[in-house]
Amino acid sequence: MLAGRVIFGLGGESMGVAQSAIVSVWFKGSELAFALGLNMSMARLGSVINADFVPSVYDSSGLGMALTVGFILCLFSLANAVGLVLLDKRAEDSAPQGQRAVVSEDDKFKWSDIWSFGTSFWLLTVSCVVTYMTVFPYL
Repeated sequence: MLAGRVIFGLGGESMGVAQSAIVSVWFKGSELAFALGLNMSMARLGSVINADFVPSVYDSSGLGMALTVGFILCLFSLANAVGLVLLDKRAEDSAPQGQRAVVSEDDKFKWSDIWSFGTSFWLLTVSCVVTYMTVFPYL
């Protein structure tokens, strides 16, 4: 169970980055800030509801039902993810060629860029990694 929680902790931030990338494709300008904030708010709201709802299901119906509810919610989430991929693919196919995003050579990621990050970046990164991987998965 602990290994599963650690894997969840490692994957949670990757999911957040992927969600932000998807949202940034669909929204631009001032709408982007609102969409990113709404995305984060919904994720936190889901955590709060889960922390309140699942223990009450466990208390009233037992472990099997609590796991079943979690499994059904995971299937619902998977269906929505597949729907989003299909919707995103359809939007990409219908966009004119001139509107597709093209990354210039200057904007492409290069491993050598890591050495140019300052001390503040690395301290903030370590702080976030330690906090998110050691505290949030176990709440």
